[in-house]
Amino acid sequence: MKKEPIEIREGIISFEGTISRNLLFEPIVSHTYFLEDGNEVIIFDPSCGKNIAKRIEAHIQKRQKDKIEWKKAIIIAGHSHLDHANNFYLSDKLKADETHIYVHESGFENGKVMNEPAPWISKEFKEIKKYYNPFLAFYIPYNLFIYPIAVMDILSTNLALKVFSIIGGLPFPGPVNGSIQPEPIREDSAQMVDLEGIKIKGWRLNDKVILSTPGHSPCSVSLFWPERKALFVSDADWIGNPVFMSSSMKDCISSLGKMKELANAGKVDLLLPAHGEVKKGEQRVITHIDFHIRRLEAVRNEVLSFYHSCGKEIDIRKLTRNLVHRSSLFGMLKQSNYPRFVIFVHNMVALCLKEEGVLPNTIERDIS
Repeated sequence: MKKEPIEIREGIISFEGTISRNLLFEPIVSHTYFLEDGNEVIIFDPSCGKNIAKRIEAHIQKRQKDKIEWKKAIIIAGHSHLDHANNFYLSDKLKADETHIYVHESGFENGKVMNEPAPWISKEFKEIKKYYNPFLAFYIPYNLFIYPIAVMDILSTNLALKVFSIIGGLPFPGPVNGSIQPEPIREDSAQMVDLEGIKIKGWRLNDKVILSTPGHSPCSVSLFWPERKALFVSDADWIGNPVFMSSSMKDCISSLGKMKELANAGKVDLLLPAHGEVKKGEQRVITHIDFHIRRLEAVRNEVLSFYHSCGKEIDIRKLTRNLVHRSSLFGMLKQSNYPRFVIFVHNMVALCLKEEGVLPNTIERDIS
């Protein structure tokens, strides 16, 4: 991780985050992008943790010492997950005449952004448990920690979820808010934006456009800056997509298709993700997006093929084991997610069957 801010292109600064080496001890930290355009400043994906926040603060102070004054400041969370919708207090540090924090409306619950670690984990695992028992899906060494919770789950599902959510949320810092309250980006206010021949659904921010790009999360949005040919995609191209039962395989593919359309039209030659390297050059952007579309289609086809060949097996853990042992694609997915993210592979399998309408809401209760 580079501690110094990186100038990607005129007006675009990147603050690098980190991929967690062990989710039991440290969080995933997304990249944060700092955009300046005249007297307007935008922070995209304000990330989590004091480390990256202090680096962004230092950059803000440096710009202010250079006599930069912003009339308008906007913070956009690419989605409401813990490593993206945090450090909202930075809005106060910008000292602009007009300031907004935007999160898609589906990232709110009871009027608040859903970015508290334990409640968010609890909500995700409640959804998973409709389809399979996640406490039985981990491998060595994580299963040694999780099996006691699996036993607890037999006695009380709510207690097991509470304990697991508290433990799982410990490495993640809670949201740090300021005086500005986040505002929902509402679907009913979206418009068809004409980008010189390409029409795409979104919300205008002067000469920039917030695009609806669900898939990784229902509340996922991207930011398009036409003048810079830059597209900020948060986790739309996350290699593990889709990783949660609240994700959508179909939406992932559709959202990537929108991005590919923009790139094919020569409107994007800079793809800025929340994790991983920035992709520069029109052809590299197209190749990268196309790879993810083909990967998702291959995952879906593999799951459905094995589902039918296994006599329409709907035991997610059993089906996932078969896929991992017999499919080179899923063998690779397991290795890349082993052991801490291996539950993501189970979620992929369950989600494919859920979206095909063949998976009933069942909960596995065994601890075998």
